[in-house]
This record gives sequence, C-alpha cells and structure tokens, in this order.
Amino acid sequence: MLYSISMIQGARRPSYSYDEYIQVDEDSHVRHEYLDGQIYAMAGGSPEHAELAANVITALRTRLRGGGCHVYSSDLRVRVLATGLATYPDVTVVCGEV
Repeated sequence: MLYSISMIQGARRPSYSYDEYIQVDEDSHVRHEYLDGQIYAMAGGSPEHAELAANVITALRTRLRGGGCHVYSSDLRVRVLATGLATYPDVTVVCGEV
C-alpha cells in the first residue's frame, strides 16, 4: 500500500460539499470527479480511448434512434444520487427526463 505524506502525519483531507465541488469544477480548466466529499482531477484520455468512445456513441445513437432515449458525450456531468458520485462518463444514455 502506498502512503502519502498527509496520511503518515495523520492529516485528514478536507471534505467538500457537492455545491463546493460544482464551484471548483466550473472555475477550473480541468474536469473533476466528486465522491465521498473528495474532489479528484480527471486524467485525459488517449486517441484510442477517444476513438472507442466516439464509436460507442455512434453505435448507440443509431440503435436508439426514435426510441425516446438520448446519447450524450463526456461533456455531460452525471450525478449518481445512490452513490454520491459526480463524474463525466465517456458515454451516457438517458431515457426519459434528463
């Protein structure tokens, strides 16, 4: 197991509210994820990863056309109330209200 300096010294990371996360994310040029009161910067993807996501979006959009579902790219922030996770999935499908 890897330990950070703050863990060794017994320091606790600050806990952030969801509203504080939104403010940090909107004020930054880097996207962030939020889980359990912690804010994490998201890493960029490779060209292969981006191509795969684009192919999945295309396939889903073709398959779901006209059925009341919408396909979104990683520009859409998603919040999962059941887990508290807020993130930017590569691909999101929403059937019904956003």
